[in-house]
Parts: sequence; structure tokens; C-alpha cells
Amino acid sequence: MTDVAGRPGVPLHHPGRPAAERIVSVPTDVTVLRTELPPGERVAEALWRLTEGVGAAAASVELAHGSFGTLRYVHPAIGTERPAYFSETVEPEGPCFVLTGSATVGRRDGAGFAHVHATWLDERGRLRGGHLLPDTTVGTVPIEATLRVLSDVDLVSETCAETEMPAFTPYRRTPATRIRAVSSRIRPGEDLCTAVATVARRAGFDSALVRASLGSLVGARLRSGAGEPVEVDWPASEVTSLTGTVRGEDVALVASMVDRHGEVFSGVILPGENPVAVTFELYLEDAGVQNGTEGAIS
Repeated sequence: MTDVAGRPGVPLHHPGRPAAERIVSVPTDVTVLRTELPPGERVAEALWRLTEGVGAAAASVELAHGSFGTLRYVHPAIGTERPAYFSETVEPEGPCFVLTGSATVGRRDGAGFAHVHATWLDERGRLRGGHLLPDTTVGTVPIEATLRVLSDVDLVSETCAETEMPAFTPYRRTPATRIRAVSSRIRPGEDLCTAVATVARRAGFDSALVRASLGSLVGARLRSGAGEPVEVDWPASEVTSLTGTVRGEDVALVASMVDRHGEVFSGVILPGENPVAVTFELYLEDAGVQNGTEGAIS
């Protein structure tokens, strides 16, 4: 049985052997595309179709607005064989209106796959969030999607030997002729802000933006708009949206997340106090990447 005496900000102890490489990064060129996911389609399948349709095998995605049709999701929970796991499946009656979300798109077991976190308003106007299951569909209102299509990356979801849970890892698909972004996996226990600065430094970015990223933190330690500290419950919170900037070692990140009780929190990520719980799928782009690289698809 898992010891439940942990607290936010203290790395979890996973059942497997830790990998030596704690941050896995692949530099890439990127194209930013804006579109809508049509009503009735499964969210994950639509994202893979759009990614594959432009000749890519990987994308980092931001979701906004629109509605869910069938919505089935889970949120973090205390595990039995591992410190953190998933809750039982939740299926609200709907309609549920999308506020924000993030997705990593790639392959699992050779087929297209998407890892999706989101926040929404449920049928009673309550703020909710979680990890979307693959049969979640778009409702009557299309969901806006901004895809960062990664030209030189293969993203593969595999079972991690350390955590014994699935996680996306980036692999080099082709040598990047133009490095405008980096796709990274941050392993458990690494401080999120420190890892972001490390990825930017290794990529040679003087100034960079964090977008379309998702993963989990050990609870979380945040600063609210009033400047007061906010502590999100242990053992894990799932980040549904992460935006920020990095200039040298100066990292500013704002996140929304859902805890093990299904409650949603948001605030500024406190540097040095937010280790990754299970995995973090980070997308970082050169601050000038959006000039001349945007398009629209349908």
C-alpha cells in the first residue's frame, strides 16, 4: 500500500529504476496551424488526423472554446502499487464548454494517439478538469485548436520503466535544418522551472515561450493573483494548461491544473518548489517562431 504521508514539493518514489537521462529533448522546426475540431469527432482521433494530414508524426496542441459531446475523463488519485494513479472514470451529463486544454499528439503501439488534458464548465456551470479518455467527442460547437506541428520529431507513448505508467518521449525523426522549437520529456523529480531553463539553454534560445505543454506535478506550490501561496494536494496534480517565458535563468510560468479531488487551481509556478510527479511533456519555442510560420487548416 502506498504511503500517503507525502506532501507537495517533495519528489515521489516510483517503483522502477530511475533513468539516467532526466530531460530528453529533440530540436525541431515547427509550423503553427489554427483550425477547428468538427462536431461529432473524437478529440484524439481528430488531432491525429490533422497532424498526419500535413505529413507530420508529432504535434503539441492548445485547445480553447467549443464544447464536448461525450465527455469521459479521469483525474489524479493516490495509487496502490505506485504513489499516484488515476481516479475512476467520470462522465458528466453535459453539455460541457471548453475553457482551455493541451494535447501531445504522436503514436502508441504504432497507431495515432493523443494525450489530452483540459478544463471546462460542466452542465451546472462548475469548473472541472482532467485527463480526457480516447472516446471523448466534440460537441455541437467546434473546438478551436492551435497545432504546433513538429517537423523533425517522432513522439512515442510507451510504458515508462521508472513509473510503470505511459508517457510520451520525443525521438529524432530527421535532422533539424532550422531549430525553432524543442520537444522535451521531463522525468520525475525534476523541478519544472529549472528544467525549462535547461531546455532553453541547451537549445541556444536567448528568449523562448512555453506553450501547449502538459504533465503532472507533485501536488503543486503556486502564487495566486493576490501574491499569496497556494498549495495543491499531494500526490499529483495534472497540468491542463501551461504558458510562460524564459530569458536565461529567468523563468515565469502560469498554469491551470486539477488535483486528486477533481478541483481546479491556477497560479504562478513557484521556482524550485514544483518537481514533476510522473512526466511532463514540454514544448518550448524560440520567441520569434510565429513570424512567418502560421497557417490555417480545415
